[in-house]
Amino acid sequence: REIDKLNSIINGLERDMLRLKSTYETSVEARNFTGVQLIDRNDELCILYEKANLQEQTMKQGEIAIQQKDEDIRMLKLQLAEIQRQIEVTRHKLPDGPELADKIVQLQQELQMERAITKQHCDELEDPKNMDRWRELQGDDPDSEQLLAKIQVLEERLNEK
Repeated sequence: REIDKLNSIINGLERDMLRLKSTYETSVEARNFTGVQLIDRNDELCILYEKANLQEQTMKQGEIAIQQKDEDIRMLKLQLAEIQRQIEVTRHKLPDGPELADKIVQLQQELQMERAITKQHCDELEDPKNMDRWRELQGDDPDSEQLLAKIQVLEERLNEK
């Protein structure tokens, strides 16, 4: 009887042990699964940090570019103001603008008339039928003996030098 009692205690303890072993295995599996999830979440977190850093860098570069463009706009506005000021100064210096434009038109017309007269005179001078374009010169042409003698005199002078 005592053996039966001890056997029943042993069987109860063995059942408890099997139950504890099963609980332990379940707990180990849960721990391992949680560890894997933790590693996955940590990897995701690292990726998110990298993305955030890239976004920050991009934002900083964008802000720098915006500041540069703002500076460019400011400089262009200053240049525009300076050019507008120069235009106004020039306008005040030249109040006779329309009168000068009329004078230019008049001078261009006079130039065209003078060019037409010059062309007419050139055409008259170039026309071989125009008897006033040439005149006979006085004197006579030397003959070939005289020319040879003159060449010899000039060559002697050249050789002396």
